[in-house]
Amino acid sequence: MSTDKFKTGLIHYYFGMGCGKTSIGLGHIVRAVGRNLRTIIIQFLKKHDPSGQKGFFYGEYITLTEKLKIPVIQFGEFNFIKSEKQIADQLEMAQDALNKVKEVLTSNNYDLIILDEVGSMIKLKLWKIEEFLQILKEKNPIIEVIITGHQKIPELESVAEYVTHLEEIKHPYQKGILARPGIEF
Repeated sequence: MSTDKFKTGLIHYYFGMGCGKTSIGLGHIVRAVGRNLRTIIIQFLKKHDPSGQKGFFYGEYITLTEKLKIPVIQFGEFNFIKSEKQIADQLEMAQDALNKVKEVLTSNNYDLIILDEVGSMIKLKLWKIEEFLQILKEKNPIIEVIITGHQKIPELESVAEYVTHLEEIKHPYQKGILARPGIEF
């Protein structure tokens, strides 16, 4: 058990089309580790490919798992979901992911849990908002939860104690500059 544990775990919700939602979660992990809190990140619709050949090589995955020894669990594929068939193919993964979220949130194993891309899971109808909200209600009351996603989901706003909307004003992609390793991923 951490010596710096808090008594009440709150819910944070970071959403919007602006960049930085995952990075905010990673910043919370850095702060939490400095206070001896036990952390985990669960990412949805993301899959790290260590070879960099199939899809995405996430720099934060290497830092967290290999350098900081922080568990990262990913549920997803190596490519973006763009079709109804891809969504249908993800239903089993989505249920496994929801079961894992429930397991982690009701455990005594972590103080801070990052749930990255929850908004997309709900928007793509891979999860029902009611099921996810029920899991949040049943969470261990001392666990701090950080939820990210592009979409504004009013139900998540209503249960969260922290709500931040990240709005994109300008992005290099608009000039044709693609995501760069170590900066955007």
